[in-house]
Amino acid sequence: MSRIGLLQKPYPEAFEAVAAKVAAPGATPIGLFTAMGQSQKALDRFLAGAVPAKGALDFHTREVVIDRTAARTGCEYEWGIHTQLFAAKAGLSPEQVRSTFDGHADDGHWDAKDAAVIATVDALLARKKLSDAEFARVSVHFDTDALLEMVQLVNFYHGVALFTGAINLPSEPGMAKFPG
Repeated sequence: MSRIGLLQKPYPEAFEAVAAKVAAPGATPIGLFTAMGQSQKALDRFLAGAVPAKGALDFHTREVVIDRTAARTGCEYEWGIHTQLFAAKAGLSPEQVRSTFDGHADDGHWDAKDAAVIATVDALLARKKLSDAEFARVSVHFDTDALLEMVQLVNFYHGVALFTGAINLPSEPGMAKFPG
C-alpha cells in the first residue's frame, strides 16, 4: 500500500491536463503520476526533468538504460512496467530482460553496443562516474548528445526509484515482477 494517497477522480484541473498527456484516452494514469500529483509543484518539476521520448537514443537503447537502471536501483515498479510493455517492442529477448535484472555487461546476452550501455549504467550507479576506459568503451558507439541523454536517463530513473521506494508505491496490476 502506498504511504501517500493516489489522486482520484474528479482530478484537480491542473492534473486533468497532465492526465490527458500521460494516459491513453479514457484510461486512468498510473500510480506514479497520481501519487506525484498530490503536489502539483512536485509533479511539474518531475515532468520537467523527464527525458523526451524522441531524443538522441534509439528506443532499444533507451529501454536497456531504463530497465537496467530500474533493476539496479531496486525499482520493481518501473522495471515491471517497462519490461512488460516495452521490452519486446524494443527488441529485447526474454534472456536480455532477465539479464537487465541479474546479468552483467559481458554475460553473452548483449552485443558490444548494448554491453557498453549496461556497463555504463552499472558504473554510474555504483560510483557516480565513468573511468577513462568505461567512457572510451561507450563513446565508440554513441555521440555526445546520446551520451548525455544516457546519463540523464540514469539520473531520472534513479529519481523514480527513490520516489517509488519512499512512498512504497506498489506495482501496477498485471505488470512484471522481479525474478524470484
